[in-house]
Amino acid sequence: MPTATMNIRIDADVKTQVEEVSKSLGLNPTAVFNVFARSFIKHRGFPFPVVDVPTEKEFTQQMEDILAQMMLGKAVEHELLEDGDA
Repeated sequence: MPTATMNIRIDADVKTQVEEVSKSLGLNPTAVFNVFARSFIKHRGFPFPVVDVPTEKEFTQQMEDILAQMMLGKAVEHELLEDGDA
């Protein structure tokens, strides 16, 4: 199958980490991106969930809001599950 070149820009530290992990798996970054590209095509999108992770400030605010609700008695108590109960 003929090949083509694709140039992408990524953060330098991400590039370094991709190279390190690729090497640890016995692969190179080109092979890794080929696997990703084929999976992206097969799934017609990302082959994993893409979610918006809150910033530390947003997470802290969420936790403070939850704590405030708990302090007002607006919490729901749940029973703890023992190992193997799930």
